[in-house]
Formats: sequence, C-alpha cells, structure tokens
Amino acid sequence: MHRKLLPLALMYADGGEPIEGRTRLQKMIFLMQQRFQEIDDNPLKSSNYDFIAYDYGPFSKEVYDDLDFLAEEDMIDDQEEQIGRDKTKYDYRIQQAGEEFVEQQLSQDEARRILALAEEIKQEYNDKQLSDLIEEVYSRYPKYAENSIY
Repeated sequence: MHRKLLPLALMYADGGEPIEGRTRLQKMIFLMQQRFQEIDDNPLKSSNYDFIAYDYGPFSKEVYDDLDFLAEEDMIDDQEEQIGRDKTKYDYRIQQAGEEFVEQQLSQDEARRILALAEEIKQEYNDKQLSDLIEEVYSRYPKYAENSIY
C-alpha cells in the first residue's frame, strides 16, 4: 500500500465529511501511522511519512507533497480560505476519482485495515477542537512538542 491511501482514506471515511485544516489533517495522518506502528502491523511497509517535531507538533512535508499531487490528479479538493492577512485555511474533501481509487483498493486486506482505522480516527478527531487534538498528540508523543510554538 502506498502512503497516499492514508489521506484519501481519511477523506473518504465518515461519508466523505470534509477535514478542516492542514494541521488537523497532518495530526490525523500522524496518529494513523503511529497506531499501525504501535501494533507492529503497518500495512504501509516502507512507505511511511517521515514526521519531524515542528511548530504545531509532528509535521511531514511529504504529506503536503502528496496532498498537492492528489489535488492535481482531481482526487481531492483543497478549498482555500483567507482567515487573516497572513493565514490561509484549507478544507479537504475527497472527489469522485479519489473515492473510486479507495474503493478499488478495498479488495486488499491492507486497504480495509487502513480504512477501518481512518473511520475510527476521523470520528474521534475530526470534530474535536484543534487545540485539544494538538495537546493530545503532545501528551502521547512528547518528543514532537520539542519545537512547538503552540
């Protein structure tokens, strides 16, 4: 399985409910990857995202690169909204091509496990206050709070 299935599965989960914000999506992908690693049952094998401690906890530039690729391929829609002079908020939603890709992958056991965890993570964190999500990530994985500006 390729790691791009993680953001796609998260956007597909919970009836395609949008995900508000890059920071939230980064944390949800991080939590999915961590849970698979903790149970030593990682369906991604060697295709993990490399996360570093950054301003708001775990961050991976590869996530941004994959999101850009998925948007260019019309698999996802990333709506931009200006929320101040220097800030932009992105909302992420899966598109038909992305849904079809996820559904094609579901014949594989690894993809079904990824989608099951995506459902769980999205239901648990998609409506949670971002500050609460960040604090939970910091409390579970304190090394990722080292460079935090939060």
